[in-house]
Amino acid sequence: MATQYNWSFDNFETDTDNKVKVIHWRLTAVNENNSASMYGSDNQSELDFDTMSKEDAIACVLEHSDTSEADMKANLDAQIASQKAPTLTSKTKEW
Repeated sequence: MATQYNWSFDNFETDTDNKVKVIHWRLTAVNENNSASMYGSDNQSELDFDTMSKEDAIACVLEHSDTSEADMKANLDAQIASQKAPTLTSKTKEW
């Protein structure tokens, strides 16, 4: 099964002119029974809340990010790979 990626936006902070000033975002990856996500906020937006699209919000986040979308997806893929084949095992000891 191919990994599915989804951008979501839980909150937009706007000024009195309805310009988006802060975008709160999340990128989620799902592959079979495993998932990973990353989130953040972009405080460099000047989008108009009423006319912006999801694609506009994604483009704005990526424009102001230090990481490309491909690198974000690679990070999420690595998290999922680690879930499928963990390199560490958690153990306890009764003393």
